[in-house]
Amino acid sequence: MDSTLVLLVFTSWVCWVAASYHYYSYRKKQQEVLDHLESYHLPNTVFTKKKSWMDSLNQWFDRFSAMGEKIQFLSDPLVLEDALIKAGYPFDLTVERLQGAKIVGLLAGLLIALPYYLLGLPLAVVLIAALPLVGYLIPVLGIKQLAKSRQEQIRMDLPDFLDMMSITLQAGMSLDSALAYYVETTKGPLSEEFARLNHEIKFGVQREVAYRSLLRRTASPELEGLIQSLIQAHNLGTPIASTFMEQADEMRRMRAERAKEAAGKAGPKITIVGGALIAPSVMILILGVIILQYVISPNSPLKM
Repeated sequence: MDSTLVLLVFTSWVCWVAASYHYYSYRKKQQEVLDHLESYHLPNTVFTKKKSWMDSLNQWFDRFSAMGEKIQFLSDPLVLEDALIKAGYPFDLTVERLQGAKIVGLLAGLLIALPYYLLGLPLAVVLIAALPLVGYLIPVLGIKQLAKSRQEQIRMDLPDFLDMMSITLQAGMSLDSALAYYVETTKGPLSEEFARLNHEIKFGVQREVAYRSLLRRTASPELEGLIQSLIQAHNLGTPIASTFMEQADEMRRMRAERAKEAAGKAGPKITIVGGALIAPSVMILILGVIILQYVISPNSPLKM
């Protein structure tokens, strides 16, 4: 009986030690996985908490999203989704929230214009018709403008990115390490996009699929040409350091050509604007002098 009791106690003690050891191993592995995930997080802009006023606005947008989805005037969901993707999903906005935002803007415009109409102030009829429309269009046009500005910034950052990649690749770094170095040392929309690219690759997404996903998030012809070159280099196994250098030179040449083209187009526009402003001013000045000399002055022949 005593030997049985001792065996039972010993077995229980062994089971307890084994259970404790396995629980400790489980917690250690869990912490390693969490540390691994934190080391490959997305850009800080994805996780940064938005301002409280924007959270409040998003709550109002959510409330009116169902109503906004029924009214798709100048706000096609596919167009809005494309603009959001290219804008980087700012302020935690979604297509549904944008649909609600235009209704909130419409109501805000109506509330602003209504007192003018009730008080009978000048242009009240125009304001009560125009301000709700302006409020309706501000979220739609605003997200499109954000997308355009972000894509333009990506285009401006590309030559410097290509120079850095060419230098780091020639120094012996791998492509993934060079991209990670660029993400760590620079800020901006292009850095955010490549951070997401690295994130997808490190979590098992095929490289070509990640490249094409990057193309869907951008609208730069120069970046599209670069990514197509990277896809081809990846499929054929050719070196890519020289590709980055050639692309950088080509992009700078194209930027200079666009600057010359913009300067050439600006001349006629300046002439038109100058003529539209200066010519009427000169005519008014001459007409004023004539009126002063021949109509109003004491020596006027009209004796007025």
